Amino acid sequence: MSVFQTAADPAASHPVTAADLIDYFHAGAKPRDRWQVGAEFEKFAVERATGRPLSYDEPGGVRDILRALADRFGWTAHAPRGRVVLLTRDGATVSIEPGNQVEFSSPPVERLSELEAHLRGHVAELRAVTDPDRVAWVAAGVTPFCRAEELPPPVRLRHQLMAEVLPARCETAEHMMKATASTQAAFDYADEADAVRKFAVALTLSPVVNALWGNSPLYNGRPSGWCSYRGRVWLGMDADRSGLLTELLADGLSFERWANHLLDVPMLFTRADGQYHPSDGRTFRDFLARGIDGRFPTRADWELHITTVFPEVRLKQFLEVRGADANPPPLALAVPAMWKGLLYSDTALSAATELAKRFPPAELDTLFEEAAQHGLAAEFAGRPVRDWARDVANLAAAGLPADERRFLDPVFAVLEAGKSPGMGWEGLANLTPAEVLPRFEYA
Repeated sequence: MSVFQTAADPAASHPVTAADLIDYFHAGAKPRDRWQVGAEFEKFAVERATGRPLSYDEPGGVRDILRALADRFGWTAHAPRGRVVLLTRDGATVSIEPGNQVEFSSPPVERLSELEAHLRGHVAELRAVTDPDRVAWVAAGVTPFCRAEELPPPVRLRHQLMAEVLPARCETAEHMMKATASTQAAFDYADEADAVRKFAVALTLSPVVNALWGNSPLYNGRPSGWCSYRGRVWLGMDADRSGLLTELLADGLSFERWANHLLDVPMLFTRADGQYHPSDGRTFRDFLARGIDGRFPTRADWELHITTVFPEVRLKQFLEVRGADANPPPLALAVPAMWKGLLYSDTALSAATELAKRFPPAELDTLFEEAAQHGLAAEFAGRPVRDWARDVANLAAAGLPADERRFLDPVFAVLEAGKSPGMGWEGLANLTPAEVLPRFEYA
């Protein structure tokens, strides 16, 4: 599910041309006084005694949690095929991901304090409908005490089709879908020049920034050997639809180049008559040229296809920055704060653009791997990633209004300690849930 939900539009069902696909991104432009911020917070509901993620159907499981939220707090439940998978209320959503991760997507807001209030309210509601002696709400990049293969199959039809297609294309698809969790943030743009500038900065700096939130040191109850094992999972993902888009960065981003990239990514599925249908690996470019069963793509098809492409930063009619491991608040709230400071201040964005020039696109994949494995202790160009991250954090703090800079205090605490959340677990073994879960739990 994504923040900044698009309102229903009858024109979305009309056939489109290649030019329409590029114009789609132009249509997302907004004047500065309408810029907002949204965020997505994923977490696992786990059995406190064992660390086992709750299943959907078990008594007191994810289905019952969603129903209780709807019954007690005024959420509207959506139950395709009779199974509750989504709640909506006042522009916010609560949804389930393929491994039964519970995701809260905020409504778009202007102020970070509003985002904080929405997240606090969500956490309070979760606590109200679950037994704290049985259930812990855990925010980590990967589930600490369970292998992906042990998790039940996805509940939502969209995710079921993804689970059929993606494992044939990449070795870690099941891990990505079922065992990982993240914090993501979304931002507006003024025009194409502003959008691609933000896109390039966020892609280029994301390996450094993500090191601050590297928070998946355990997998299946043992040290993973990675500060962000979630990052390790993404290294094995389908290269056609993930990564840092280094070729696009090297050539120079534009709406047209991004659209052409998307046109050549194999579709996962299409949707017609309310049903998802396998696409058999056809590209959107082929769909546009030849159609499928006499039907040619619409804007709704284009929007659906974009949601099946998972780079570290994704451009829709807003910009999604996607790469931080899940962390408990308040460090989770520092993710949208960091990127707001960098992307919504002209001065900070200009400085970040200059800083990004020191990170050649050809070196970003290696930096991503090093930062995922070693966190702030990794090195780039003869400097610790910690130092690069401090440079970025200082720019972000200067870009925020004075009363919002407090949201970066957790980042500076991480920098002062010199350790990403997932560092310092090496050599530990036989850890119990009682020892581990408080480290990852929503407080």
